[in-house]
Amino acid sequence: MNTELRALQAVNHVPAMIAHWSNDQICTFANDAYREWFGRSPQAMLGITMSELLGDHYLPTLPYILGVLMGQKQVFERTYPLSGRVLKHGVVTYTPEFADQGVHGFWAHVADVTILRDREAALERARKEKDAALDQVWTLSSLLPMCSACKGIRNSKGEWHALEEYVLQRDGFGVSHSMCPKCVAVHYPGLELAGSGHGAARMETAGT
Repeated sequence: MNTELRALQAVNHVPAMIAHWSNDQICTFANDAYREWFGRSPQAMLGITMSELLGDHYLPTLPYILGVLMGQKQVFERTYPLSGRVLKHGVVTYTPEFADQGVHGFWAHVADVTILRDREAALERARKEKDAALDQVWTLSSLLPMCSACKGIRNSKGEWHALEEYVLQRDGFGVSHSMCPKCVAVHYPGLELAGSGHGAARMETAGT
């Protein structure tokens, strides 16, 4: 087996797409990976134009094609729809081929990174699910178990305390005492309220 044939076989066993395109954007070589991605054998790829191969993806890719034909290496990412609504993610590299002090064409290399993008998407879904679960835990932990009769509060040790006592046990919290208009009318009928805008009795004191 000669070296050229061995090299061709090696290229056809590479899972990445490898192709050569002329200055006129016509395919002059393609490996067997195009069969899986585009359903075209290496023989069917010969003579095909870039616009014919890419279809609707040609115009978004055109700036990279023009860039490589100007002698500048291009690296970008593309999503390719396959049959059965399957998407493949590829990192595309266009490398210019120089000859006679100019660009003679370019080589295209498309590496399959679908498994990486799928894992990234799975990690993002897991992160969102974790955040949602933590939000739910926070909501549940924020609920205070209160006695429906005496309005006492049960702490994490299972001990019951009056609401005022429970609040005073929390760092950074204090209690001030005042009386709402309804209770003033019941317990101190005829008492004039201070501050009509607030509707609170004058007897307001600071709790300790």
